Amino acid sequence: MNRLILKLTFILVVVFLSSCGGDSDPGYEFMPNMYRSPSLETYGENTINGMNAQLPVEGTIARGHLLTFNYDGTLDGYLAAGNTAVNLIEDNKETRAEGKALYGMFCEHCHGATGTGDGTIKHAIYSAVPHYNDGKLFRRAGVPMNELKAGHIFHAITYGLNAMGPHASQVTEEERWLIVNYVQQELQN
Repeated sequence: MNRLILKLTFILVVVFLSSCGGDSDPGYEFMPNMYRSPSLETYGENTINGMNAQLPVEGTIARGHLLTFNYDGTLDGYLAAGNTAVNLIEDNKETRAEGKALYGMFCEHCHGATGTGDGTIKHAIYSAVPHYNDGKLFRRAGVPMNELKAGHIFHAITYGLNAMGPHASQVTEEERWLIVNYVQQELQN
């Protein structure tokens, strides 16, 4: 019995001492790139092996990469957009119909069907929804609502304004221009 205990003790000591080796050989890793992947900042510009790791998926809206509108969300950006941004959407029945449909989906619930600010949203925060053909009330641009330019409206849709949140993640750049075209041609008279 003593020999058996002695043998078991010897085996346990050998196993214990052999397991206390250094980390020079970590052993086999099944997927090492999953264990030691590069850390990427969520909204940062990241490149791996010369490739952009955050190219947008086809059919999605890329944040901050607009083809026709490169103004920031500040007051200066708003004013500059009003002075220089140009709506490249052709004004015809088809584009107005598309703009009207988009307006109905994204804007009508607050701004109302005729742009008079009488939408179905009734809340204390949203009680002063702008009236598109108001000639008296002055806004950030220093002009009444019925004189806002395409860039002002596009900027407000993109970055939001007052209680209105930004719609850049919901509406593509072309769709925003279609809405602007509809608002300017049909509601802002």
